[in-house]
Amino acid sequence: MNQAEREFLEELRRDFVPEAEEYLQTIVSGLLDLEKSPAGSSEIIEEVFRAAHSLKGAAQAVQMPDVSSICQVMESVFSGMKKGILHLSGGDFDVLQRAADTLSAMITAPEKIEGCAIPSLIREIERMLQPSKAPFPLKAKLPPVTRVDAPMAALPQEEGDDAPIPSEQGAPYAYSPHIVSDAPPHRKEEHSRTVVQDTVRIAASKLDSLLLKAEELISVNLSLAVRIEDVHELLSLAAEFRSEWERTLSAIRRESQGFEKLSPKLQEFLQSGRFSLRKVNEKIRDIEKSLRSDQRAAGGLVRDLLEGARTVLMLPFSSLLQTFPKIVRDLSRELGKEAEVVVRGGDIEVDKRILEGLKDPLIHLVRNCVDHGLEKAEDRCAAGKLSTGTVTIALSQTDGSRVELLVADDGRGIDPVKLRESAVKSGSISKEEAALLDDDATLMLVFRSGVSTSSLITDISGRGLGMAIVQEGVESLGGSVALESELGKGTSFRLSLPLTLATFRGVLVEEWGRLFVVPSSSVERVARVGKERIKYIEQRESVAFDGIPLALTRLGHILELPPPAERARVRDTLPLVVIGSGGVSAAFGVDKVLNEQEILLKSLGKQLVRVRNVSGATVLGSGKVVPVLNANDLLRSVQRSGGGRRLLSDSEEKKTRKNVLIAEDSITSRTLLRNILSAAGFSVQTAVDGQEAWEFLSKAAFHVVVSNVEMPRMNGFELTAKIRSDPATAEIPVVLVTSLESREDRERGVEAGADAYIVKSGFDQGNLLDVLHRLL
Repeated sequence: MNQAEREFLEELRRDFVPEAEEYLQTIVSGLLDLEKSPAGSSEIIEEVFRAAHSLKGAAQAVQMPDVSSICQVMESVFSGMKKGILHLSGGDFDVLQRAADTLSAMITAPEKIEGCAIPSLIREIERMLQPSKAPFPLKAKLPPVTRVDAPMAALPQEEGDDAPIPSEQGAPYAYSPHIVSDAPPHRKEEHSRTVVQDTVRIAASKLDSLLLKAEELISVNLSLAVRIEDVHELLSLAAEFRSEWERTLSAIRRESQGFEKLSPKLQEFLQSGRFSLRKVNEKIRDIEKSLRSDQRAAGGLVRDLLEGARTVLMLPFSSLLQTFPKIVRDLSRELGKEAEVVVRGGDIEVDKRILEGLKDPLIHLVRNCVDHGLEKAEDRCAAGKLSTGTVTIALSQTDGSRVELLVADDGRGIDPVKLRESAVKSGSISKEEAALLDDDATLMLVFRSGVSTSSLITDISGRGLGMAIVQEGVESLGGSVALESELGKGTSFRLSLPLTLATFRGVLVEEWGRLFVVPSSSVERVARVGKERIKYIEQRESVAFDGIPLALTRLGHILELPPPAERARVRDTLPLVVIGSGGVSAAFGVDKVLNEQEILLKSLGKQLVRVRNVSGATVLGSGKVVPVLNANDLLRSVQRSGGGRRLLSDSEEKKTRKNVLIAEDSITSRTLLRNILSAAGFSVQTAVDGQEAWEFLSKAAFHVVVSNVEMPRMNGFELTAKIRSDPATAEIPVVLVTSLESREDRERGVEAGADAYIVKSGFDQGNLLDVLHRLL
């Protein structure tokens, strides 16, 4: 074989790989379906038979005789099934699936396959054709494999050719069985010819490059918008200069013979300058108008081009899911379990790059569902469940730009107690921290590295790294992970992901002289709050929205930026960006919130693959490179830092805190109210009854009184009336929190002068905090 022939053969083999993968996927999926329902599946048998036959012929064409040999014997098995004279058992399907795995490895990485493994595999498949499996003997063996030193071997048979099970008298079945076709001749060939006319095979790398170039046009469009603003500013300056020129010329004319006293050249210059400035203004105005028209046209073309390029790279979610039924089947067999996969939403199209990045996290989740989640058949039956466990993979579109991926099992669920013990044992948290966690917060520990509920480390799981890898992989795609689990019922992972990568909308903020972009999908709100709304809770500053306190810190502190030379004090109002992800939110103070715009996310390069708090960078229309922040990292940084540094000085903090007096005779209720109000940033004083509360009121100033009604010495109604009767305390709001809920009792509270009446049977701390915020 000369050099030209070798190059031609290599080119053929490059085209052969994607074609072979399609045939193999058909065979694998068909075997899974046949294993579930072998009866009444003639169409599936025909499909896998044709796939094996076509793969055999294509392998012959590119001089891969080992692949062709395995396909030939598999084709014989499928032919026997097709004729109804061969029936397979569970172990036979295992062998055929292993043959498919071997073929896949031989096609994509032939150097990793040991030559001795191929004849052994062929013999295993041949045993299916023995008399115990079929009503006739089989002694024929495959002939020795020989390679033909030519650019192309024999062409494949027609798709309709049928390979029989060889008999004793039959010729050896090496490469070219001559069988009468069961299907109309040339039908598949005609269909293929039509497809070739309508489609073109293009390398994915070329499509990726096309999309990236289309996305780069966004930066060009943004630059055009900046240039238009520059022209608009130039027009304003020219108009201002022209107005000043006219005013000066008018002033000269008003003076007695002032204009005539000027030299003729100066007079001519002043007159011609008027017309020149007018022409300049008109020209700049025309340029601005033209640029805005061009921007609208270019913006539309960029959007259309970008949408078209994205559409080319949008693939159905089912293209990612093709291998998962086999993954679950093989893993459940290895673990001695029974499992099936339910897939929904496979027709939803997602960016190919999202699918590629999602593959490894999804494999981790599915393997964990089978290994950790699903019980063995006998355990499931004892628990009143079906013996076969179910792994659900469902994709749904939540809005125009995001999708939610559900990966769930109906297994044993996650035991929060066991998970806390594992986290403490691994050193991820202390015993004291574990005692403070509720079940929902405990579940999130599975995403910490080193935490696992498996008592045994295997090659499948138990190292406590899988979930941490899942979270990091999903977040790198601009997504987030949420977890739900019910003991004995199962576990659900919900992954929120963007439909496409690279471009998205972001909020541009300025902090300490630097610009940053926060992804709009992570911004819950943008607000400006007064200094008086900043509270101090457990030595951490916070700000409340809708009655819910949020940790507050400066963005510059979290990003560890050097502070300005003169550290700015908190102004009367502070711009805030509230960032949320995975049910966790925090407020970040900034100098300015500038605008929201579409941006193009660029990676930081191989040298900076992972930078804390930063997911990439973007180029603004002005040409300035700006970091794009990672919302999940920012929230974790806030938690690690204990809420960030203080924004208020001690004196300012004391001025902003509100003093609350609680009058309650029950120690349990008194402690509950004190903890609720202290956590919300109030300074709390407690009294055991109305009399003691009145004594406190006569000695110190309070902003509000929260009182029970039924108390010894002085009840709540009496305390309220006494407060209203004294001019020094008459303006203090009073909130009654009591178990008395009759209409008469409520009317008594109103008559006594209470500002609010909350019944304990329907008590909700959010209601109490909302009432206090309204009164104060």
